[in-house]
Amino acid sequence: MNSRSTASKGIYIERESGVYDFDADYGVAHVNVTIGPPEGRTERTIKVFRTVADAGVPVFLAKLHGHEVSFAVEEGRLGDVERALQEAGFAYRSRRDLAIVTVHVGTLNDVTGIMVRIADALQLAGARMYGVGDSHSSVQCLIDGRDARAALAQLMSAFGVEASGE
Repeated sequence: MNSRSTASKGIYIERESGVYDFDADYGVAHVNVTIGPPEGRTERTIKVFRTVADAGVPVFLAKLHGHEVSFAVEEGRLGDVERALQEAGFAYRSRRDLAIVTVHVGTLNDVTGIMVRIADALQLAGARMYGVGDSHSSVQCLIDGRDARAALAQLMSAFGVEASGE
């Protein structure tokens, strides 16, 4: 017999916790902007993102690195970003023809070793990862667009997920 009272049990909601689907979004670009030494870095970082926002371009997969910041944009908006950064005096480099491969998970917190399995699958596919992001239910990997199909196939194999027939 369970000694806990009904009032103290709480509610248990069954949920799927494994990887269940993958997809790829093409036409993505990645930008790395040099922000320089530690003195004044915060202000320069804010200026980079303000410059891009003022150009009307949304960013995603934003990352703060030691001497630079990086972010992804829709490839069709890369010219707007480059013009804005040039006008503001920022040094940058950009890469086109990328894709975001997304791994969909019931609940990311319930899956152990997922990042290692993703990285291994991408390496087997020959896909270099330029950026990664996650949420409670997905992991997004920024890779070369030409490698996306091979990456999806390797990910499906790694997680034992069959193609949905699309």
